[in-house]
Amino acid sequence: MTKRSLTFHPLGWCLLAFSSCATQAWSQSDDYAAKSNIIAGVRAFEAREEGADSLFILGEQHSDLAALSAYNAGRSLLETEGSGQQARQAFQRTIKSSADPQLTSDAWHNIGNSLLMEQDLENAVEAYKSALRANPQNEAARYNLSYALRQQQDQQDQQDQQDQQDQQDQQDQQDQQDQQDQQDQQDQQDQQDQQDQQDQQDEQNQQDQQDQQDQQDQQNEQNQQDQQQDQQYQQDQQDQQDQQDQQDQQQQQPQQVEGQISKEDMERILESLERGEEEVQAKLMKAKSQGKKKKIEKDW
Repeated sequence: MTKRSLTFHPLGWCLLAFSSCATQAWSQSDDYAAKSNIIAGVRAFEAREEGADSLFILGEQHSDLAALSAYNAGRSLLETEGSGQQARQAFQRTIKSSADPQLTSDAWHNIGNSLLMEQDLENAVEAYKSALRANPQNEAARYNLSYALRQQQDQQDQQDQQDQQDQQDQQDQQDQQDQQDQQDQQDQQDQQDQQDQQDQQDEQNQQDQQDQQDQQDQQNEQNQQDQQQDQQYQQDQQDQQDQQDQQDQQQQQPQQVEGQISKEDMERILESLERGEEEVQAKLMKAKSQGKKKKIEKDW
């Protein structure tokens, strides 16, 4: 990128003519003071001293050199970092007050340069176009316009590429989210399947336990029935045995002959006679002791 140098030609012409026209062109005190500031500004700029821009701004009070002084103020400000906005304001003053197409074109050109340095490509392109409209022969403005357009296209391509990358990243992120959602859904389904399988297994285990309990109950009931049957069988066997023993005992005892006293009856009779005899003896002993005679009769 090229920068337009300070335009010193009109100012230099005035300096050369200053000795012969001191009493003519610079008779007015205001123009004289402004001209002095312009000259001091040129010297400060060439010596790379600070304050050249301020001197040129004071020089804008000159009746004929205001546009040129404003232009030189803008050029001085371009050399100071961070003064782009002030430089553009100085060039705008040049454009408003200048009738010279070349100076107007150079002002627009430097406005474009300051915008280009700030990467404001859209406004820089418009400034270069204004410079060419003021002076179609301004090759520096034409070159910088092409440069700014290439930068703008590159910037647009980068923006498009960034947009595509952002879109791709967003799509990838969405795909990852969808994949994660599918994985989460699959995991949830697997957990549900495992839970269903566990529930079925638990239900089957409960059913098996119930079946085992039913079988155990049936077995216990069967055992109880068998035990009862065994006890009943044993009781029946015992009853049959007792009955058989009783029958055998009855068969072994002698049969009582009709009209004959049994041994048991005989024993009872003898016991009764013995008791009667004892009673008679007791009575005799009692009567004898009382001195009375009594006829004792036996009751048998």
